Amino acid sequence: MKFLLNLLLCGLILTVFKPAVAASSRTATPAQQAAMKAELARLITQFGDGIAETYSGNPSVIKYGQLFDDNKNDAVVLFNLEGFGGSNHQAEFIAFFQEQAPADIAGKHSRPYRLVAVTKLGQRGWRAFDFASASIRQHAVTLKGVETGAGDALCCPSVEITRTFHIDEYGHIVETKAGADKRRADKQ
Repeated sequence: MKFLLNLLLCGLILTVFKPAVAASSRTATPAQQAAMKAELARLITQFGDGIAETYSGNPSVIKYGQLFDDNKNDAVVLFNLEGFGGSNHQAEFIAFFQEQAPADIAGKHSRPYRLVAVTKLGQRGWRAFDFASASIRQHAVTLKGVETGAGDALCCPSVEITRTFHIDEYGHIVETKAGADKRRADKQ
């Protein structure tokens, strides 16, 4: 009897926790991937100055998962640009996209994804994130990175950080800092 109860409990635990794992590791169809690559190209064009390019040392990442309360396959795009105006300035960005149902209205067709919000994540002299560390859990994106500490050169932040980003009820990107790696209030 005790064995059966343990087996039932293990099954219940696996059932409860499996959706959270699946939501953080969703994949996209080829059509969704193509649509998001087009959205990434559009963002790079819009945020660039015609000279800046993406930095190959931290390639752009598109992750899929549930970011909103609609149980759809939403997407987050992480990208960077460097060389603005021919300089060595670089900046990193995060963009949240919501999957939407196809619609045909008055001869117009909706795109598979709608941009909800985008913001700068980091830049030279402030902080840098490892895009490969991105994970989606509980409607939020978590990233690991480094931030400029006292005595660090502009090129070389050394303070390890973890940040979580989500969309609030107004469509704004909200950043959460955890525990010991909270930034001092006087740092930008």
